[in-house]
Amino acid sequence: MFTQILDPTGNLFVTWLVALIPVLLLLFLLAGLRMSAWLAVLIGSIVTFLLALFVWRMPLADGALAYLYGSATGIWFVDWITFWGVMLFNTLVATGSFEKLRGWLLHQGTRDVRVQTILFAWAFGALLEGLVGFGYPWAFVAPILIAIGIPDLDAIRVAAIANNAPVSYGALGAPIIALATVTAGTLGVTFAELLPVYSASVGKIVAILAILPPWILLYLVSGSKGMWSAWPLAVVGSLGYIAGQLPTAVYLGPYLPDVIGSIVCFAALLAGCSQLGPMPDLMPGKVMSKDEQQSKVDGMIERGQSHEHDAEKQIEGDK
Repeated sequence: MFTQILDPTGNLFVTWLVALIPVLLLLFLLAGLRMSAWLAVLIGSIVTFLLALFVWRMPLADGALAYLYGSATGIWFVDWITFWGVMLFNTLVATGSFEKLRGWLLHQGTRDVRVQTILFAWAFGALLEGLVGFGYPWAFVAPILIAIGIPDLDAIRVAAIANNAPVSYGALGAPIIALATVTAGTLGVTFAELLPVYSASVGKIVAILAILPPWILLYLVSGSKGMWSAWPLAVVGSLGYIAGQLPTAVYLGPYLPDVIGSIVCFAALLAGCSQLGPMPDLMPGKVMSKDEQQSKVDGMIERGQSHEHDAEKQIEGDK
């Protein structure tokens, strides 16, 4: 069995730099050359494989098997979940159910942008992350936040920060499952024994990480004054998610912590809003009409296409 060499160059700093090459290459291909994601990932994986062969001196046969096994695992777990996530979302959109859901959330959340932010970005985002993962909370939540009046960049920041804690159990626990899969053999422990250990350990860390994001979200959409005047939202949002997430991760495994945590968070927030009533210094969000939303989205698409066209012209000029 091949044993990985920890310091193949004889210098830990140089080894660290060499290990960064695939990551830096991927970022350069995506952000610098604006290459298609599938092609950039393919090139990055080939470079990683060559580094493993010639720097870490991994046997060719073991490396080829690991490459094929890793690719098959990614295709099965990642693409399968993503495919049905797209199918589910498109079905909801085609039947009008998604619009009804969004309208219901807007109605339940009142017109206070702080309440809407915690409901959409934090609770609903955690639910999407737990069910589908792979960037779906960003894709779904950010347009909703823009539609209720939050500026474009702020909406993206809010969606990104809200995804900080739930991402560990994204796509029905895919990160934890992958970690247990690749380390079970090397640690001499079976997958079935290792999975609940990882789930419980990560769950405790996520519970700590989940305390701060709701406060940051409130600050981003309403400033320090709005955050402090709505502090019960942050407390209920974080503790509600933790109340569902932590016991599930410790006792049931990595599959449903985000889902149960988000449902408990939803219930706690809606119950809290009904009990607390209107909070002082409300920050009303502006809910756009469908025509305004479509115009906003079309403008974002046109700007993105314009930037892409300019980048292509610049690349052609450089050549």
